[in-house]
Amino acid sequence: MKFYKIPFIWMLLPLIFGITYSQIIYIHPLHSSLFSFFVFILLILVFNTPILRQQNLIKHSLLFVCLFFLGNSIMGYDTTRSLYHPINNPQTQNYVGTILEASVTKTGYAKYIVLCKSDNALNNSLNEVKKLLFTKIKQPKSIYQENSVVLFHCKFKKIKNIGYPNEFDSEYYWKNKGIYEIGFIHNNSNLKQLKQASPSFLSPVFFRKKLTEILYSALSGQELALANALILGERTLLTEYTTQSFSDTGAMHILAVSGLHIGILLQILLRIFNFFKKWITKNQAIIISLAILWFYSLLTGFSPSVIRSVIMFSFLLIGKMLGKENSEINLLAFSAFLILTWKPIYIFDIGFQLSYSAMLGIYLFYPYLKQVFVSRFKIVQWITEGTMVGIAAQITTIPLTLYYFHQFPNYFIATNIALMAFSFFILLLGILLFSFFWIAPVKLILGFLLQKTMSLMLTIVHFFSQLPFATAKGFSLNKWIVLLLYAIILLWFIALYYKTMKLLIASIILSLLISTHIFYKRFQNNAFSLVYTHNTYPKFKIIKSNTRNYFLFTSKSWNTNKTKRIKKDFNTLYPGKTIMVPFEKIVAN
Repeated sequence: MKFYKIPFIWMLLPLIFGITYSQIIYIHPLHSSLFSFFVFILLILVFNTPILRQQNLIKHSLLFVCLFFLGNSIMGYDTTRSLYHPINNPQTQNYVGTILEASVTKTGYAKYIVLCKSDNALNNSLNEVKKLLFTKIKQPKSIYQENSVVLFHCKFKKIKNIGYPNEFDSEYYWKNKGIYEIGFIHNNSNLKQLKQASPSFLSPVFFRKKLTEILYSALSGQELALANALILGERTLLTEYTTQSFSDTGAMHILAVSGLHIGILLQILLRIFNFFKKWITKNQAIIISLAILWFYSLLTGFSPSVIRSVIMFSFLLIGKMLGKENSEINLLAFSAFLILTWKPIYIFDIGFQLSYSAMLGIYLFYPYLKQVFVSRFKIVQWITEGTMVGIAAQITTIPLTLYYFHQFPNYFIATNIALMAFSFFILLLGILLFSFFWIAPVKLILGFLLQKTMSLMLTIVHFFSQLPFATAKGFSLNKWIVLLLYAIILLWFIALYYKTMKLLIASIILSLLISTHIFYKRFQNNAFSLVYTHNTYPKFKIIKSNTRNYFLFTSKSWNTNKTKRIKKDFNTLYPGKTIMVPFEKIVAN
């Protein structure tokens, strides 16, 4: 593909290289900025020099170098801003802080991200830092709202991983959010509100609170939790069983507000405005729909997947308004370019990587897959196209799924066929419920329909998750294998794009070879011996003997959340029959 057709693809690559390179070899952000500016000046001079103006290699090389050091410098500045600044004072553990985010965990704790500083040094010279705070609550509605100012007494400690095999890297996860310390408040008297958040009528916090209250009044149980996740992007009410069921069936993207939801919402809005085409022109409908999409993205927390989708749909629709066609891949790269220049740390975010990989797969492979089966029946064609969209997205997300989660959902095609229709219907019912909640009979009917729809959706997901061989576990890939897989996927696309049969055959052979290696590695993970001990926190021992996994814990800790998480994580990477052994019995012997 020529440079001028997809310029942001070629501009995005050096930016990503610069961001990732900054994590390998440190270059001072100021030096990177100055060098980038210097190369940019050279680039301008090249464009203004008649002899060099036609030298594309020189221009592209200078642009590549300029963007490389731009990525390096913005990542350096972003890292410098989020460095670890402990503010604990040995003489006091009292803090005043502003709540940035508030939610409820599945274990009954309120989780706050607080911007705070010590109360004995409340001056402008002291750095404000973000801290993670947990406090026990009686009911979800009793938590303090975002933007509230609180006074609390707490001892913070640095966030550290426990260190067991396949543990979720919480230290890295929170570091990317600029948070390094965690604290627990078990006595509610140690947390007091100094200033209550008073969001204005037009603020996103106010609207999100009101929409949440509407859902609470119309739904209950896990149906309420699922609606809260699908419509507003809040997953804290979901049980571990429900979350695991969606994970096992390859439907976790349904639980996160993403491009799927934004696309469906846009489709619903445009169809609704189409009923009023006598009063609202097409361009007016597009402008109003885009305004609603941007406000919706604000309500759901401006996640990378939502921002990416809204930016992309915005430019697509604006292009249609102006009568211009835009390359969808180029717009996808443009949205990534904007997000990474704003927040370069997102390149290491799993959700960001999966989101862009899925959309890239759809744009690259869906046009070819949809030609595989064509039906004259609209409903059959609609189901087929939805299935092909899911397969196209899976092609480019499989390497990341196996690398991060070590498992693959075998029934993802069947579940995605069912859930695509549900997502459309649920968002439509949600919009109608929010629009007519003030009419009691209508609210009752819509709430009933939404409750039953959610219940049926949960039944389908739980059914597929309980089927034999629902997930294949035990995959272990390194970064080089992941890069090799993406190189093979790129070969597939090039072979299809240029219709080169020899290249297609070569890519298939390479795919079979790398698949053989991956499955051989998986077989090794299923049947080998391992003894793992951890003498600090928590005290436990794991013995893997071929297809059996022995977990040695104290009897009183068998049913704790930590124990369950350790078993689940270990069994995902090293599948085997779980056998619990009392730790006291081993010590006594």
